[in-house]
Amino acid sequence: MNVRRPTIKDVAERAGVSFKTVSRVINDQRGVSDDVKVRVREAITELGYVVNDSARSLAQGKSTTLGVIIPRITDPRALDLVYHVGDLAERTGQSIVILTRPLVNQHGGMGQFIGHGILGSLMVMGPRSVSAYLPIIQALRIPTVVVESLDDGTENMVPCVVSDNLGGALRGMRYLLDLGHRRIAYISGVESYQNRMRQRGYVEALRSAGLPIDERMICPGRWTWQDGHEHAGRLMDLPERPTAIFCANDTMALGAMCALRERGYTVPDDVSILGFDDVPAAEGSRPALTTIRQPTTEMVELAFALLRRALEGEEIEAVDHVLPTKLIVRASCAPPREGPRDQAGG
Repeated sequence: MNVRRPTIKDVAERAGVSFKTVSRVINDQRGVSDDVKVRVREAITELGYVVNDSARSLAQGKSTTLGVIIPRITDPRALDLVYHVGDLAERTGQSIVILTRPLVNQHGGMGQFIGHGILGSLMVMGPRSVSAYLPIIQALRIPTVVVESLDDGTENMVPCVVSDNLGGALRGMRYLLDLGHRRIAYISGVESYQNRMRQRGYVEALRSAGLPIDERMICPGRWTWQDGHEHAGRLMDLPERPTAIFCANDTMALGAMCALRERGYTVPDDVSILGFDDVPAAEGSRPALTTIRQPTTEMVELAFALLRRALEGEEIEAVDHVLPTKLIVRASCAPPREGPRDQAGG
């Protein structure tokens, strides 16, 4: 059964005052006596009226609501970033609205942002959608900070906060090479700034070590668990199997570990696995995943600070802020044996 929610007009009738008087009380404006304030607040309580913060923000020309765009709600990395955004927003008295919408619906999606009174938009992990949203954002004069993307025309247009994807990939690859690995495979993500830099680190590290680039060892993934699972199985069917697999994100690394277990291999005794991101599940996996940690907290805090400054009217330069990554050594990597044992257990 649909129950009609009380409106500001209902409050005005209950308190015996005008609509404008109720609005003044809600917005804590001057020109209302203490007695009237008490009556209005009692009416609000009696009726169970909920103040529409979005409408009030629009009326006052300001907003405490922050918009967040992510590619999909099932992305562990995106959820990790959103968690940090939400935590920071809560501590600073802001609320957030999350938008995950296909590009064909982008106009309606941005309309939702404006409908919520949003004056700032923090875009999280949107390398393929950022440029499509930019014309709308710029036309509406919405201050924007992009996190984890330098793609699709965002350079020199809005401030971007990214991690050192290239440096992280080089560091991880050098770690595997120092362990003695020479047959190292790479499972990539979709075409994006992040993947290009991580794959570049993979290639540059092999070349620096004087090793050939074997295209059979490079598998095109899409950041998903299924990709890691599928490609790890295919890699173990090669005549010369890899002794280590570098995955472009932790989700694919966890999928690869599962595939290896299903085939009777042990990580890291038979095959070492290296991930990227350091999502919460990485530490809890068995074995715990060695990975490249992105400075998530620092990235979100910097993006948040830039956005707040823009909302306060400061001119924010559209530059790229690159933060360092860190190798997190856990239990999924070890020196190679003579070669991974046969599936039959040789």
